[in-house]
Amino acid sequence: MPEVDKLIALSRLFGVNLHDLLQVEETAREETEDSEKQDLPDQPPEEGPEPSAEQVEPPRRSVRWRTALCVLLAAVVCVQGAVLFRLNGKLEEQRNALTGQEAKLQALEELTDNLTGQISSLGSGISQLEQAVSSRNERTEAELDPALPLVAHVDFTMETTEYGTRALKLSLVPAQSTIRGLHFEITCPGGTARSHPAAQLEDSSAYTLSMICTDEEISGGFTVSAVFEERSGLQYTQALVKISDITADSWNAETLWDQ
Repeated sequence: MPEVDKLIALSRLFGVNLHDLLQVEETAREETEDSEKQDLPDQPPEEGPEPSAEQVEPPRRSVRWRTALCVLLAAVVCVQGAVLFRLNGKLEEQRNALTGQEAKLQALEELTDNLTGQISSLGSGISQLEQAVSSRNERTEAELDPALPLVAHVDFTMETTEYGTRALKLSLVPAQSTIRGLHFEITCPGGTARSHPAAQLEDSSAYTLSMICTDEEISGGFTVSAVFEERSGLQYTQALVKISDITADSWNAETLWDQ
């Protein structure tokens, strides 16, 4: 038996008055008839006129409850369908937004990869350029320029030693300071040549040569040349002076380094 407020709500919901909803008279009538039948002795049932169709009342309570239950289930299904439809729409929107974000993220990753590649290429180019500049600077600092003069000044003399031999003393000042080493070569007209190391004066850029002339060099004359060495291993030869007609008191010299 429902409470009063629920009965009122059910009456309003299904459009049924409280009398029909509770079926009070019909229940009381059935109980009275059942009690009378128990009190009376067994008698054959009296035949009476058949009730009319209007007097026969169908069990409306069960039908109404079933109808109400169906309506309620239908409403619940509709509500759930609407909720699911809205949720499906929102889910589709979120899926589309996520797809768009993934596409943007992929494009951003591709752009990042391209920028990384460009930065790497730029760094490699800068490194190569730095190496080229460094190599060029080292070459500029370490190598001689054959287009420029190699000798700035040469001074020489022939002397007679205490043993009666002839000695050549020579001093040379390079025109370029980017040399690794220097030595002298003595060449006779017949092609015979010999090499003499040069000595560098302390706290000076000048190189000196002191040698004893051989009989062959005295008789035929000779040419003195300077051989400049650079750091890369290349050598440049510069003829300095040609000495001939050597005697005990004189000699003839031709300057070659300033030609």
